[in-house]
Amino acid sequence: MGRVKTLAKLIRKLNSFQQRHKPLAFSYAVIKKYGEDGAGYQAALLTYYSFLSLFPLLLLVVTLTDSLAGRHPELARTVIHGLTDYFPLLGNQLSLHIHGLHASGLALAAGILFILYGTRGVADAFRHGVQQIWEVPKSQRDGFPKAQLKSLVLIIIGGLGFLLASITASLAAAAGHGLGFRVLSTGVNLLILFWLFTFLLNFTLPRHVSLKEARVGAAAAAIGLVALQILGGYVLTRELKNLDALYSYFALSLGLLFWIYLQAQVLYYAVEIAAVSSKKLWPRVLSEPPKKDD
Repeated sequence: MGRVKTLAKLIRKLNSFQQRHKPLAFSYAVIKKYGEDGAGYQAALLTYYSFLSLFPLLLLVVTLTDSLAGRHPELARTVIHGLTDYFPLLGNQLSLHIHGLHASGLALAAGILFILYGTRGVADAFRHGVQQIWEVPKSQRDGFPKAQLKSLVLIIIGGLGFLLASITASLAAAAGHGLGFRVLSTGVNLLILFWLFTFLLNFTLPRHVSLKEARVGAAAAAIGLVALQILGGYVLTRELKNLDALYSYFALSLGLLFWIYLQAQVLYYAVEIAAVSSKKLWPRVLSEPPKKDD
């Protein structure tokens, strides 16, 4: 009996403390909503579809790059360099295993359309996760064929956006090795990812999300993804050592899954932040104090 009262009093104090401090209250609300929405499972689903879509999409990029190589060889090298830079430590291995489609004209166009259609699962998973977090009623969600068309647009715009962010950051970094160039590279990356997230959020949801509503989540997504890029070399070096020792030939695949899952979590946490911020879903109450019968 005495222990129950003591525990209930402690929970009330902790609850009062976290509600009085805005950063703590907001952080707790985001973490709690992330768990309630099953966002971790949504991130795992997005990781699965992203992994399945990765090689076809890389095949598409390399194919288009190969077609540019004859006329613009420098641009082609920049695209490949930016692409491999997006996957710390894994990019070079990926580039060795990806070769473009050897086709032209209608055959090439048909191959590209087939790849885009086959990879729309990643966009479907992302849209479902965002709408789940935003609590969009099923009656307001897009049906056939609008949903399929939206997924294709998401793949094209989202893929180009991430590629553009990586390429521009690589170009800025390649211009020099001083602190100023590093800051410029990071700043360009942040800016592109901020606006890309804002677009993806608006395009996925049935209602318009203003910049004021989306900016906190967009900033979190941009900062989180850039931080992952900066720390990715260290994180993957440590992880791949263990994977190489245990799984040998499967290390590349497992490393990619690990890397994609980290990014999926960052994206969904950013969506949670945007939802909690725009809908004023904070402060939240801690778990209920234990009852006497407990």
